[in-house]
Amino acid sequence: MTIRYTSPHHSMDDPGGLIHDTLALGPDFIGPAEDVLLTWSLRLDPTVDPAAAAARLLLKQEAASQAGQPPLGPENLRLLDLLRQTAESCGAEAPRRRRGGWRGRSRPLGDR
Repeated sequence: MTIRYTSPHHSMDDPGGLIHDTLALGPDFIGPAEDVLLTWSLRLDPTVDPAAAAARLLLKQEAASQAGQPPLGPENLRLLDLLRQTAESCGAEAPRRRRGGWRGRSRPLGDR
């Protein structure tokens, strides 16, 4: 099943425009920022590196703030801090992928 987002702010880095829309709320966003970050990370395509996506979103936000975006509230700032932590810590070591099913348990014929 494929999910299609109708938000004009949808991108591979921000599925459904969740981060953009949350930051656009400004001080009206009352949180919790952790829930937004969790939802964002669960929506990310498995092929997208969360650290790289978070870094790109932070660059976008920095450009928007220089362009005169309305002031952010405390939970918006908390969300940006969590994205910063994600960009810094997740990129340190790529998780190892486990091969599941019969491929993960099988061995070549010569090893038996």
